[in-house]
Amino acid sequence: MIATNEIQSWLDQHEQASFVDVDWLNVQRANALQYFQTIGLPDVRDEQWRYTNLRSLKSQVLKLSNADAGTLELTTKLPSSEFPRLVFVDGHLYKEASTALLEDGVQCASLSQVLNDDPATVENYFGSTFEKDIHGFNALNTAFAQDGYLVSLKPGEVMTQALEVVFVSQNTDSVQHVRNLIIAQKNSQATIVERHIGADGVVYLNNVVTEIIAQDNAHIDHYKVQQESDSGFHVGGVFIKQARGSQVKNHNITLSGLVTRNDINCDLLGGGAHIEMNGLVLGKGRQHSDNHTQVNHAVAHCTSDEYYKTILDEKSRSIFRGRIVVAQDAQQTIADQQNNNLLLSDNAEADCKPQLEIYADDVKCSHGATVGQLDQGSLFYLQSRGIDPDSSKALLTFAFANEVLERIQLRDIKSELRQLIAGELLEGLEDLI
Repeated sequence: MIATNEIQSWLDQHEQASFVDVDWLNVQRANALQYFQTIGLPDVRDEQWRYTNLRSLKSQVLKLSNADAGTLELTTKLPSSEFPRLVFVDGHLYKEASTALLEDGVQCASLSQVLNDDPATVENYFGSTFEKDIHGFNALNTAFAQDGYLVSLKPGEVMTQALEVVFVSQNTDSVQHVRNLIIAQKNSQATIVERHIGADGVVYLNNVVTEIIAQDNAHIDHYKVQQESDSGFHVGGVFIKQARGSQVKNHNITLSGLVTRNDINCDLLGGGAHIEMNGLVLGKGRQHSDNHTQVNHAVAHCTSDEYYKTILDEKSRSIFRGRIVVAQDAQQTIADQQNNNLLLSDNAEADCKPQLEIYADDVKCSHGATVGQLDQGSLFYLQSRGIDPDSSKALLTFAFANEVLERIQLRDIKSELRQLIAGELLEGLEDLI
């Protein structure tokens, strides 16, 4: 058992756990554990965590999920899907619900399987996207990582189908350290939909890291959809490195979860690279959502586009910190960042901190942030046309969210999210859209 707030408890659990024996990974694990021993888990004294109090998480006593294939059982209903999919239960691959993606030049597998069979294929990529000043959860992820998904594309390969990866959390008082790796070599292309689903009422910690390496002219669309338990904790990181001419789109959708924190960091390292970050948060009850994005423009002629929206009801709270850094040599940079927040309750709270750090002089950079309520004039107009107050409010709120959904190109996911969000806003609204 792990007393979450005690460093020694994590160290003891690491000693007792069994990991695949790979020399280069053993070194990374040891370094990460030593780093964690130095910094521990973040708290409100850390500037990057000052608005996210982890007291409720640190009071939990958790156990590491060590289930093997013979003991796994899927008891949670999965959403229907036409895509090939990998399913993980409490952090471990569940083969019975997984379907193969059979395409030449594309490797799609469980990370644990790859580490057992041919670890050299990921040696140069695993951990290559991390910044030096990662926080304690990221360090624990490296120290404890056992499973996750690997998608690796050979040069010029194009995945003709999207791949769906579903992570289901069912075991109460558990912690999963999931590590995912997407490697897109030159001129390759892929779409990955990453879902996180929690069983109702289950308390757990999902500590998830996804690394994306996009080489020259690679195109990656990455979706992360969180439908966690209302008692679940999710700490996630998406770390991206992009080479010349690469295009990455990251869609970060948070629909539920007691406390969620997402760090999305991108390094633009080759001319002509472009990153698009889209985010939508739907908060209710006492849900707490914290999104931190950072785009590092390291070279000239790169572009970035961030568009995040938040809808908060009841006593929910959101934090958005978006940071764009333009290096001295990154001339001809074009960067835009927008964060809009809609409060449906007087008790909801949104905190936003857009940041620009520009060290070049030939750039076009902008950022903006808004926090407000529904426009009373628009509400009056709808009600004057015979639409009841609840439906008027729901329609305007859905229109606010739909501006993010319109940026989603995968038709099935766009349609599903529209239905889910409409149903959350007003019973029966999903039948009207």
